[in-house]
Amino acid sequence: MKPAENIEKFIKNLDLDIDINEKTDKRILKELIETHKKSKQINSALVRPNTRRIIMKNPITKFAAAAVIIIAVLFGLKFTGGPDMGNTAWGNVINRAAQVDYMHVYWLKSRGDTLFRQFEAWYAHGKLVMRGDKGGMTYDDGQTKQTFDEQGMRVGKEPSFFAEGKTFLELFTADLLSDKNEQLSRQTPTSVGDDFLIYEVDPPPYWNHSDDLESIVITVGKNSLLPVQMKVFEKDSDDYDLVMFDYEASEKPAESFIPPTVGAANCGGEVVLDGEEVVLNIEGAPGLKQAIVRLHSKYDGPVEQFPSDYISGERLSPDFCRAVNEGLRKNYEKEGGPIFRLQVHFITDECYRSGTNETIVLRPNKNEAGRCGVGSANGGVDDWPDGKYRNVRFSPSLKSTDKEDTYIVEIRCRLKSSDN
Repeated sequence: MKPAENIEKFIKNLDLDIDINEKTDKRILKELIETHKKSKQINSALVRPNTRRIIMKNPITKFAAAAVIIIAVLFGLKFTGGPDMGNTAWGNVINRAAQVDYMHVYWLKSRGDTLFRQFEAWYAHGKLVMRGDKGGMTYDDGQTKQTFDEQGMRVGKEPSFFAEGKTFLELFTADLLSDKNEQLSRQTPTSVGDDFLIYEVDPPPYWNHSDDLESIVITVGKNSLLPVQMKVFEKDSDDYDLVMFDYEASEKPAESFIPPTVGAANCGGEVVLDGEEVVLNIEGAPGLKQAIVRLHSKYDGPVEQFPSDYISGERLSPDFCRAVNEGLRKNYEKEGGPIFRLQVHFITDECYRSGTNETIVLRPNKNEAGRCGVGSANGGVDDWPDGKYRNVRFSPSLKSTDKEDTYIVEIRCRLKSSDN
């Protein structure tokens, strides 16, 4: 698994790929330079609201605007800390960041000659909203995280990112700058400039596949002691991830952090554990007629006996199954049980049968599965009988009833075609 895959775990359910060509890169650079010239007139560490509003109307210049904010933080702040800033431990930076009520984050990726945005996020007063480049949105109010696809359909509902006390700095850095990294907390700057401090650290040992990373370099405002940039370098490669932070007063109104109203599920009904398949009639999802579901494989035993083959199948590689089962075991240890497996396939309006998704794991009354997908029964999304592209996007949930071994399954779904 590439380190980028590890970083991306906490932004699953968002479609995040965009293409930026060389011409676009030059445009970004040109606008960055022009905007930087204008920024010289800024007297504080923050861009004035009117200036930012003009810049943010142009999506291409958003990257430039973020860079200008970093320039302002780095060079607009005057050093008042004294001569011993080289002894400033990273723990002081963490303490300062914990006092922040608002943060705006860009996560960018440099891959070869291409620079593209992975996501953009805002944190304010304990709430989070995150946007992917294809329009997917995540809302987190500190108790519940809800994820919506680019069409506004909810595709996931689960406990908050912050449910176990994770800070927004840990979240926005994929745990690379976690408070639990004691070595990092004692780290002092490797470089001290007139306006900034630079910390360079090794990948934390607790981070999966940390051996694939070369180093992490964090730039901190010298006066503010707030991180303004993080670069994550891969080994044996020129590729890196760039994360930029700014701390402007929030222009996003409070309602921007409120998720859309969620309507009724597209289908639902009773299902008996280890019983027969149940046919659910679908409403409000054009192109889809029925969902056929089966609930099985309940596990509620000791963690140390968690089955190593809980997820298995002829079409699944051993490495995939091993990784998934280990992840499930860890989640089971943390969240408890019972857990179940749900099998789902769909029938289209033309009476074509989709493939079967066999790897869905649900806990009753605890969450709504993240976005799932399934294509043709013949394999893939392009191999339907009529040769047209289709992919069923769906998110099931499971609720307990007062009857033994009987549950309510509900599914939100839509048919994604080449037209949408």
